[in-house]
Amino acid sequence: MQYLFSISGLINGIVTLIISIFVISSNRKRPVNRVFFLMTLVNSIWSLAYWRWLSVYDDATLALFWVRVLSIGSMLTSIFYLHWVLVLLELKRNKTLIFYYLISIYYFLFSFSDYFVSGVRPIIGFSFWPTPGPVYNLYFITHYLILVPYATYLLYTHYRSSVGVRKSQIGFAFWGALIGFTGGGTNFPLWYGIELPPFGNFLVLIYVISFAIAILKFRLMGIRTIMSKIYTYFLIATYAYSFFYLVIFIEEALFGSIYETQSLIIAPVFTLIFAVLFLPLFKKIQKSSDVLFFKGYNSRSILKDMSLRLNSVINLDQLLKALVDEFKRVLATEDVDVFIFKSTDISRKACLSILKNKDKTLPMGGSICKRLLKDRSIIIRDELTDDNESLIKDLDKLGAKIVAPLLIHQKTIGLVVLGEKIEQDAYTKEDVDFLQIISSQAAVAIENARLYKEVEDFNQTLQEKVDKQTKEIREKAEHLRKLMDMRSEFLDITSHQLRTPVTVIKGVLSMLEEGSIPPAKRKEFLRGAFEKSIKLGEIINDILRASEMDSERFELNLKPTDLNEVLKKIEEDKYRTSIRKNIALKFILPKKPLPPIMSDEKYIEQAIVNLINNSFQYTTKGSIIVSAEVSAAAVVIRVADTGIGIPKADIPKLFSKFARADNAVQAYTDGSGLGLFIIKQIVDATPGAKIEIEKTEIGKGTTFALTLPVAKVS
Repeated sequence: MQYLFSISGLINGIVTLIISIFVISSNRKRPVNRVFFLMTLVNSIWSLAYWRWLSVYDDATLALFWVRVLSIGSMLTSIFYLHWVLVLLELKRNKTLIFYYLISIYYFLFSFSDYFVSGVRPIIGFSFWPTPGPVYNLYFITHYLILVPYATYLLYTHYRSSVGVRKSQIGFAFWGALIGFTGGGTNFPLWYGIELPPFGNFLVLIYVISFAIAILKFRLMGIRTIMSKIYTYFLIATYAYSFFYLVIFIEEALFGSIYETQSLIIAPVFTLIFAVLFLPLFKKIQKSSDVLFFKGYNSRSILKDMSLRLNSVINLDQLLKALVDEFKRVLATEDVDVFIFKSTDISRKACLSILKNKDKTLPMGGSICKRLLKDRSIIIRDELTDDNESLIKDLDKLGAKIVAPLLIHQKTIGLVVLGEKIEQDAYTKEDVDFLQIISSQAAVAIENARLYKEVEDFNQTLQEKVDKQTKEIREKAEHLRKLMDMRSEFLDITSHQLRTPVTVIKGVLSMLEEGSIPPAKRKEFLRGAFEKSIKLGEIINDILRASEMDSERFELNLKPTDLNEVLKKIEEDKYRTSIRKNIALKFILPKKPLPPIMSDEKYIEQAIVNLINNSFQYTTKGSIIVSAEVSAAAVVIRVADTGIGIPKADIPKLFSKFARADNAVQAYTDGSGLGLFIIKQIVDATPGAKIEIEKTEIGKGTTFALTLPVAKVS
């Protein structure tokens, strides 16, 4: 076991040294690179001293020397870690940093004394494990229990509050520090007598690699991908390592040494067994990694599933919805839009949105479209430099973090725009690779769906035109039939309504000419003929007015109308009718003048007159009461009579042309059936107006309510 851990120190030391040289050579002027170099350099010293210490099996003095060297490396690593975090996060904590440098110098003075490491002793498989002195206990508290958690907490808080590439950069540093320093911390339990081997020492290298990624700002793998690869490589390495030592154990047990002739002969058999077991084991490791880190989905299965979905959908709207759903699931983004290059006429093209902001266009001469049409490569907002100022401005205006071209045979037909991720992480290399692959497949699927939609739209347009022409023919035929029915009905009713008064007038004139009317009755006959002539005029006026209102040209001249003047004029005009018919006519109006209404004065007077005339026709005795009620929005005119009433079955048809109740036809043969129809037409042409039969009872009368809107005073 001691040998295994010594090898981990050697590997950590060599790899760390290589990484530190690579980072400092990439840009030695940046403070974050310089501090990283110092941190990894002392970490490499710690790791190599760790290797040398555990390589000693029989010399306590030599082992103690290397323990003290690695303790110096451990102490300096933690202080440089804090320094590097402050530089990375651009924080000014100079007092804290100076304090830890001073206290580290104090500890350094005791580093080769018994106050720091008092000695070494054997423990659970290790020949010489160190025992801490009193100064080491202080170092452990100030550096590993306070300094390291404090620096890691700073990374965590800034990781939570950052966005985009900055969030990804700090995320690498945070998770690397958490894993690496936790792994390194497993070396401490044995210092204090807790028999727990330092298995986490194998993880120390992770923080060095993660910090290097954070500094260099490479768009590499996401955290889940890194963890998945570490998990996979660790299990494969464990399998290879275990198999190797198992073979050594078996050969030494059987033949005494791995260098015996029998051992060399049987070695190929073990190699074959290793190869046979490796492939199924590797598949199981990959599958368990997918379940553990990707909930059962990896890039291969995602691409396969998405390709099947895209190829199985032909409807454009359904295809776009499927595309958005996959982007949300795989790339964790809510803000997705798809634009298509579309010809609007012979000479002009437009980049038109077909998804989120339908009919929104991007300028063809703008930096985004020009870049995609020229380069046909993905644009990543966070990777653009300052010399792309116009492109950065256009992307920010669009809210785009990444824009991918839709390519078919190297021809750009449109683009996919992705906004910020839901968790505000940066888009990783895997995200970009996935988008590059799937955008090509999406382009083909979208183009097919567009062509299908164009064919479908053409068929639908053709069908709509056929249906429209068929409907027009049917409507014209139906209209013609109705006109013929109306003509027949009009001729029947008007001939009857006109014939009756004309016959009476003709008969009276004939009798006057013959002298067959007694002198005492002559005046009475003349009055009857005169009333019939008036009725004849009313019928003709009703017919002409109904014809006017039944045409498409009929409309009212709406304006504020003084209802008080209208009612006063009607009262004076109908007073004579009430005297002649011996029926009481009463106008019960509020003391306060009625507010002006929004109507056409001529036609609203006609409506009220028709209601009163209707009551006079079907009231033989009693009274007719005209009243008014005012509300905030309307004036309600009620005409109540004590006439014959209306049968319930006849009410629904009364406002139709030529419609009359059965008892009305019997009581008054000369009615045209147009009075209520004319009122209904006037009401329908007046916004906010309404006419209704409020109550009616056979033999006791009817009350009509006419609601008129109050004119708004500006």
